Amino acid sequence: MDQYLKNYHAVIRTEGPVFIGSGKEIGKKEYLFINEHQAGILDIQKFYQEMSQRKKAGELETYLLGTSGSDLNLWLRKQKINTNEIRHMFKYTLDCTDAVIERGKKQVLECIKDPYGNPYVPGSSLKGMLRTILLGSDIIKHPAKYQRSRNSLKRNTLKTSGRNTYLSRDISQIEATAFRTLARERTEPGDAVNDVLQGCKISDSAPLSLSSLVLCQSVELHTNGVEKTLPIFRECVMPGIDIHFDITIDTKICSLSIQTLMDAVSRFAQHYYQSFASAFPGAAQPKKNHVLLGGGCGFASKTILYPMYGKKEGIETTQQVFKITLGKNFKIHKHDQDREIGVSPHILKCTKYKGKTLQMGLCRIVKIHPNV
Repeated sequence: MDQYLKNYHAVIRTEGPVFIGSGKEIGKKEYLFINEHQAGILDIQKFYQEMSQRKKAGELETYLLGTSGSDLNLWLRKQKINTNEIRHMFKYTLDCTDAVIERGKKQVLECIKDPYGNPYVPGSSLKGMLRTILLGSDIIKHPAKYQRSRNSLKRNTLKTSGRNTYLSRDISQIEATAFRTLARERTEPGDAVNDVLQGCKISDSAPLSLSSLVLCQSVELHTNGVEKTLPIFRECVMPGIDIHFDITIDTKICSLSIQTLMDAVSRFAQHYYQSFASAFPGAAQPKKNHVLLGGGCGFASKTILYPMYGKKEGIETTQQVFKITLGKNFKIHKHDQDREIGVSPHILKCTKYKGKTLQMGLCRIVKIHPNV
């Protein structure tokens, strides 16, 4: 390997369930409950072949293509088919002990899987997480460097624009200040080709087993300790799973060191807790190697408003962003009360696992060491 390429192996361990969505849903007619602790995800092709052999293909087609809201368990009972008779047609099963779900009434957001059907974490998700951490950490460490962007962003939060373009120019400028510093020939300073993180490549994770998945329900933790369950269900990587991936740094382009990265992780985690998560009872103070990975982690973990403005002004700015982007839902979701409550948004994204309330996406970096 060329000496200017530094290759590392990294391991992240899940401490809360992690959701990396495929963009697809498992429909309510594609899974069934084996018992109160397990749900089975059907291989529809095998199931159809079996029903064809039993001369029930027509009934199945009518059910699958029709508007009936009944769940698959009920359809099987009507066909006098026992669940045990079709166990061999499951792609896999999920522990659903902690999901308070009306049987068969809700879709399940699917975890991303590789071509062989195994869950994994894309390198883009891992790099996106680390990019936010590095940016937030740099803003916290060097506030004067971002003073101009800080003032501009604050002014522009008051301006109404399309949701997809709202503050996009400001965010692009902030990222340019942090990362687009290569000054390549015949380019402008803010051009994407000048991004130093082009020199940091992160691989997809090694495949995970289907047995590492669990069915989780969205839980909102409020500042008064009240928990509200929502009818949102996700296939998640369960706590206690190690996610392995590689990091390659081209030192000709990117000067990032592992020590700098870990310092940024610690700085971002502590600031996130002090400015946001500490408002919620029971939220554990993060260790220096804690990160938040995947979907459903919440607004504050994915943005740099709190690193940019601190707690008090961060609440006001976040509230203003919601006011512009949410429209009538701003008051419906009670974001008009955020300043009075003392945090914005005023919920912490959680779920239940083995009876405990855990923060969505909470992980810790176990190790990053040179690949030899």
